[in-house]
Amino acid sequence: MEREEYKRKAIHICMGLWAFFPLLVARYSALFICVVFLLLVLFVFREHRWKAVFDAMAREEDYTHGYLMGPLIYILAVMVCVGLYPPYIAAASFAIMAFGDGFATIVGRNVGRHTYPYSDKSLEGTVGFIVCGFLSTLMVLMILTHFLSFAGLENTSPGYLGKIALLGSACGAFIETLPFERSRGSSIIRRALMDDNFFVPVLSGLIMTAFVIS
Repeated sequence: MEREEYKRKAIHICMGLWAFFPLLVARYSALFICVVFLLLVLFVFREHRWKAVFDAMAREEDYTHGYLMGPLIYILAVMVCVGLYPPYIAAASFAIMAFGDGFATIVGRNVGRHTYPYSDKSLEGTVGFIVCGFLSTLMVLMILTHFLSFAGLENTSPGYLGKIALLGSACGAFIETLPFERSRGSSIIRRALMDDNFFVPVLSGLIMTAFVIS
């Protein structure tokens, strides 16, 4: 794996710190922060002025539309999760995206040998996703529930939180294997939404929410 890719994934993993947002701000404050960053990416942090700053976290293809697609996709995913899911589920979704997806690439690029028939992702990468996503998400949930109480989450035992983390990580790991790049098209909307960095947290959060309220 190239050194630049390691840099991108290091930044990607560090973005998992967003998972602790419930300890710092309320939901609407988090949404406001997301809106501010969304406006910055759309109208201020444009490719021609900020490309050098964001080169460490973007590939050349991310500049196709003149926007910093990586940050844009991340912000959209965070907004959807914060807006739709309970705070602890949104936090778990960020952990899955940052740690699970981040380590899936590192493991897959270095030791991946068995690829799927429908994409170039590897079974080894999927295992890395599930293991790292599960452990990090469980840690995040245990820390959050140690300091905060959440409506609708009465059971905060490690076993129950582990079920949430494992279900979300397994869902995210499967979604990460899908070949989104084949369905992106040429529009910026499809480019932003047809991406594993969008669907992994959003759909993982949906599955975890359905499990909690069932």
